Amino acid sequence: MTKIFKQLARHWAVCLVVFALLFVQAYCDLALPDYTSKIVDTGIQQGGIESPLPQTVRKSTLDALSLLMNEEDAQKLQNAYQYYLQDDGVLQLRSDLTEDERTALEDAVTTPDIVLYMAAAQAANTPAGQSSMGMTGLAEMPTAAADTETVTPTAADLDTVCSQFAAMSQLPGFDRSMLQKQLDGAMSQLDSTMLENLKSQSLLLVQLEYEAQGVAQDVQMRYLFRVGGQMLALTLLMVAVAVAVGFLASRVSAAIGRDLRRETFSSVIGFSNAEIENFSTASLITRTTNDIQQVQFVCVILLRMVAYAPILGIGGVLHVVGSSSGLSWIVVLDVALLLLLMLFLMNVAMPKFKVMQQLVDRLNLVSREILTGIMPVRAFSREKFEEQRFDKANRELMGTQLFTNRAMVAMMPFMTLIMNGTSLLIVWFGGKAMDAGTMQVGEMIAFITYTMQIVMSFLMLAMVAVMLPRAGVAADRIDEVLRTKATIHDPDEAAAKAAQAHTDWQGVVQFDDVSFRYPGADSDALEHISFTAKPGETTAIIGSTGCGKSTLLNLIPRFYDVTGGKVTVDGIDVREMPQAQLHDLLGYVPQKGVLFSGT
Repeated sequence: MTKIFKQLARHWAVCLVVFALLFVQAYCDLALPDYTSKIVDTGIQQGGIESPLPQTVRKSTLDALSLLMNEEDAQKLQNAYQYYLQDDGVLQLRSDLTEDERTALEDAVTTPDIVLYMAAAQAANTPAGQSSMGMTGLAEMPTAAADTETVTPTAADLDTVCSQFAAMSQLPGFDRSMLQKQLDGAMSQLDSTMLENLKSQSLLLVQLEYEAQGVAQDVQMRYLFRVGGQMLALTLLMVAVAVAVGFLASRVSAAIGRDLRRETFSSVIGFSNAEIENFSTASLITRTTNDIQQVQFVCVILLRMVAYAPILGIGGVLHVVGSSSGLSWIVVLDVALLLLLMLFLMNVAMPKFKVMQQLVDRLNLVSREILTGIMPVRAFSREKFEEQRFDKANRELMGTQLFTNRAMVAMMPFMTLIMNGTSLLIVWFGGKAMDAGTMQVGEMIAFITYTMQIVMSFLMLAMVAVMLPRAGVAADRIDEVLRTKATIHDPDEAAAKAAQAHTDWQGVVQFDDVSFRYPGADSDALEHISFTAKPGETTAIIGSTGCGKSTLLNLIPRFYDVTGGKVTVDGIDVREMPQAQLHDLLGYVPQKGVLFSGT
């Protein structure tokens, strides 16, 4: 695998750009579930209302809220609205409030919002003519609201309550501080869950106020268009980044494939017959085509998936663990099961992938031998035997491919089972959390989405983990060709000086006590051969099949180098001549004709 990363390191600048773009893509991908949650929870369920502090409020409602606050907070609330009185009698929140001032006002107005909404709900449930508002009943309203269900109040109910509050403030003996103490005492009796449920009713009061103003629909649509527009912008940005990453990754992998083919071919073209026979022609073809294609493909996968999956998975885990839903244990269980599945898959399928390339080589070798020798096969009626030999190599490759493909196919149902099981657990326990008031629908949707992103990141890594060993084997095979040095090479400049200075070539070829042994052979193929072939004469080498006639001739153009003695042309050892110069002096007709494509 290090060899593949070395190839990617050649294009480090583009790879850095790809990584930066992947972070942008992951940010967009991880932000979208939050926006979905906002649209569902805030935009739909809360009518687009994000704060218990209304942007616009009628004077009657503002006065009623002020009565339920201490003097200092009431003055701050009045000051936050008093400068923007509109023609229709609606006050608008000041736009120059600092973040700290806004937060302090939101905290101060939350309880009055709850109480005022409860009062409106109580008015909606009280028969006409029986409504009354006293300080004692008002103080008990939050605890009563926790135990009983009320009819949804309307804008008219809110107006009724505001009028009652205005009348209450004019009663003799009205004491704001006493009312504040009673409200604080009532709120302190509520547990945390009940208090959290009541806090959502502060937003219901704002929604009720907007309905009274006739702007509730406008507020909701503005919120939905704003958040939806941001979501659409993020989606378009993510699409643009994904296209850019795919384009850059494809260019890098194509460049790596081009360079590897060029380097491999340059190495092979300089090989002698010894190196060619060591690798076999079929293997060299496989390495130059199939193996490089494997490396090229996995480079795209590395840039697109291997770099992206951890970013997406870790980001999803951080979002889920950072949430207060109490369902993080589901993700921990999910990740543990996925890791076990990946480890099992790697231990079972990986060894087979390493064997597959060798079987492809074997099949190519058998195919080449049969197709090259098709005439002798027919002449000796060996068709059946060669068919069986090919079928054996073919079946061995098929068996390995079937095993690895079945392992990959089996992985998908297990992944799907984990994904669906996770969704079921989230819906089950999320439903209980929503019933308890600790989770909203949008939060559960976002939680499911983040969990699916985590599962998908593991799925991508599992797919890549299956491909990487095969690509690693292919990279090793390519590197083996590139690292192989040709045994026949040009002499240095000092040794070649005499040959390069020689201009009057006569063409006298002399073998001086030449011996030759093939690499790895036990004995010499040629022993102590000496003769001279003069220009203008025909020198024939005759002998029985396999006696070394072709071998002897191959020593002149240096297809092999002698192991003893020397071969000279006009007295100059062929090993002391540059190969290009030697081949320019020779005319060579091979024993077996080879036709090249072209004119």
